Amino acid sequence: MEEFSNLLLQNINTVKGIGDKIENHEAYIEDMKEYLPSLNQMIMSLFTAIQESKLCVELNQDFIVQVLNDILYGIENEDSVFLLDVLRYGLLELYEYIGSELQSGGLS
Repeated sequence: MEEFSNLLLQNINTVKGIGDKIENHEAYIEDMKEYLPSLNQMIMSLFTAIQESKLCVELNQDFIVQVLNDILYGIENEDSVFLLDVLRYGLLELYEYIGSELQSGGLS
């Protein structure tokens, strides 16, 4: 699970960095596009860990799908306000919830 925790921390830091760029009106689209494979890896690792009962957390899959769809919408439309909201109040909240569950013993 240490590898998963490290991956989660890397993703949190990347998303925070992209959010900071958006907030500071810096170029962010290329960073966001470069992050997409890591996002995909993180989500796949998350579902795999849950499926293999290595991670015991309750997740609303519809929420995750909506967050991913909103990220794509924000990128496609270059809507920085929308993208910043979904990164901070969707993706980061998801990551931070998983991190808190890991710290509180959500491991199997």
